[in-house]
Amino acid sequence: MSILSDLSERVPGRTFGPGSTEYDDGRTVFYGPGEPEAVIRPSTVDELAAAVRAAVDANVPISVRSGGHGSLPATDGVVIDLAEFNAIEVGDDGLVTVGAGAHWGDVAAALAPHGLGITSGDTLDVGVGGLALGGGIGWLVRTHGLTVDLMREIELVTATGEVLTVNAESHPDLFWALRGGGGNFGIATRFILQAAPVDGIVGGHLQFDQSDVGAVLRTWRDITVASPDELNSTLLVMPQLMAEMPAGPQLAVALRGTEEELRRVLDPLLSLPSVTEVKLGPVAYGELLEAAPPGRPPFRFVGGNGFAPDLSDEFLAACERALGTAAPTMLMLRALGGAFSRVAADATPIAFRDAQALFVVNTLLPADATDADAAAIRPALDEALGFTSGPYANFTQEFGDDVTATIYPPSTLERLRRVKSEVDPGDVFRPAHHIAPTR
Repeated sequence: MSILSDLSERVPGRTFGPGSTEYDDGRTVFYGPGEPEAVIRPSTVDELAAAVRAAVDANVPISVRSGGHGSLPATDGVVIDLAEFNAIEVGDDGLVTVGAGAHWGDVAAALAPHGLGITSGDTLDVGVGGLALGGGIGWLVRTHGLTVDLMREIELVTATGEVLTVNAESHPDLFWALRGGGGNFGIATRFILQAAPVDGIVGGHLQFDQSDVGAVLRTWRDITVASPDELNSTLLVMPQLMAEMPAGPQLAVALRGTEEELRRVLDPLLSLPSVTEVKLGPVAYGELLEAAPPGRPPFRFVGGNGFAPDLSDEFLAACERALGTAAPTMLMLRALGGAFSRVAADATPIAFRDAQALFVVNTLLPADATDADAAAIRPALDEALGFTSGPYANFTQEFGDDVTATIYPPSTLERLRRVKSEVDPGDVFRPAHHIAPTR
């Protein structure tokens, strides 16, 4: 009997093969389409548990599609698609139950009538499950912390098909591991998260020309380290890619306060002679989330990301040098500190809590660029990345044990491996950033 036939008997009406809409939708994740032998789209926790048991019994790999975010494209085995786990319920005291297959734009829309928000992804269509299990650096990270910092409970289906309610009192070690350890421990079906008031937000964008990028970097740094937790911002420096997208620094900013307060905080940036455009005013939290660009860009990205503990002059100078490579290069600095840094380094697997910013740098080479082309521009990028402590998993598109060892400090990784050995000793769940059990 084929795997597809076996799974169809075990999970009837929820197993789909090539040629079906459910298969085509489910096989496509953030990194692109895969070629699994079947896609299972359960609608209940019992069906999901049966799907896991069936896949384990058939000894086939399991990939999880959680709103399109999560595992790498499946080359065989099965994809368990959580598309129908998308319910959003707003309860008392701002506690929100969110299905792992929901999208953050839907969460923002559901919370808007209540004046609430949950720090989340930057785009409307990013999936809840993959982002939440990896950390969740969202728009309000300085004000309220990471998505994992707002997590109060998780429902998890284990490799044996057992359904666990995981929180600080029930399975506390597993609760710790799930808040940043990714999908290594089972399949999360729903989260209970603490939302926070997001009414009275002002924000918008500043655009600068390329005449003095260094001044923009340093001025943004000075504002960020001195600003209140209510100020959240991302500084992006873009190359000239197309006529309608000017090159130079651009700042996206949000503050829970008044426009007068925002302009007062940003005055050093507003006073720079390189300012070309200012758009500031009241904004709803949901409007901060943007639509993701269609398709994958036709470039080979060379670079990386990391948590920057010190926005020193030396680091910012290295950022400028990285922008001076022979090929178009973009960098991003997302302000951290605030509530993000008031969480202890060992409270979650996201350990680099002293970071003042998340730094991302990528040079855009032609899609057919060779490894030699990539190696030629790496030194300047690596110099800037050398000022960081380690990468953020959700932004890291290199994979392997050596990469996982940079995402987590040694003591954190060892603790994650111990939890893995307890809940998934057979290593059934192997997401993009895989954590092996302790042997």
